Amino acid sequence: MAGFAGARGAFLGERAALAALFLPLLSFVAGCSGIPVETLTTYADAFTQARDAGDLLLDEISPIVSGRTTSSGNAKCGTSRLGYPQCFDPSVARSGNGTRINEDPAIVARRDALSVVSIYNGMLVDIAEGKNTAAFNNRVDELTTLANSVSAIGVVPSGGLSALVPPSATYARDIAQRFGQARANAAVRQSILQSKGDIQELLQALGDDTSQIYTIFLRAREIDLVNIRAERRIAELSGNTQAVGLANKKFSATSRSIAEFHESLTAYVELLEQTSTALDVLVAAAETPQVTVANLTKVAVEAEEVRRRSDEFWVAIRKVRLTAMGSR
Repeated sequence: MAGFAGARGAFLGERAALAALFLPLLSFVAGCSGIPVETLTTYADAFTQARDAGDLLLDEISPIVSGRTTSSGNAKCGTSRLGYPQCFDPSVARSGNGTRINEDPAIVARRDALSVVSIYNGMLVDIAEGKNTAAFNNRVDELTTLANSVSAIGVVPSGGLSALVPPSATYARDIAQRFGQARANAAVRQSILQSKGDIQELLQALGDDTSQIYTIFLRAREIDLVNIRAERRIAELSGNTQAVGLANKKFSATSRSIAEFHESLTAYVELLEQTSTALDVLVAAAETPQVTVANLTKVAVEAEEVRRRSDEFWVAIRKVRLTAMGSR
């Protein structure tokens, strides 16, 4: 939790940078090509925070979903029905790559979809900065691989989650095919700008997906409430007043966590909506032959709005986690 609080503290501290962000806008010469790096850095950071918000949300339901399936492929450890790994592999720990192990494919597909949006945004930033095609070829390869992954495993129901809103697989497949053809025809820049609609549809699909995410979380917490009631009844029958008090505390905290998770989903959907709006602004700026102060101001304002929505989500999800700690 200390790391979580520290990360959020750093995140909030970045708000102070907004005033400094407008300095290069005021001194920007209209005849220059490309958006100043300072503006784009702030914008890219805002989108990274949006992706991380999605990962935090998936972290909350991953143990629930992944606990209903067993790991496959190269994973050495299976997952118990309660959601914990059944062995520990030190070689995985030493790898230090931060990869989440034993996750259900349905969760992996959703994380990949978030990464597709993040990488796409990075390529838009490269275009707006005036970089040539060679500068983001590696990102094209990474985005194509992830998009193919989403289109393949995002359509397979697993671990209690249905497919990632079926149309999203189509959007991802279209993105992968478009960039594959663009790479061959040396038309990557044009394809990046033309893919905005598919990315926004993917964002819409991720937002629609929150309905079943809430259902899965709700059912798991309702099972917890049934078990807590049983614990409390046993404590009452045995006359253990301390255990009764503890059960009441756990019951209250678990009930509260459901409402708080609902609030975090609202903040997340609003963040996705704002992310989609911000993409419109950056694409418009990237398509403009000569960037103006008005373009730059719009980009900066949208970046700050994405940050504000991210801030609201962090506050909401932190409440869920703190409450969960009180229910144990």
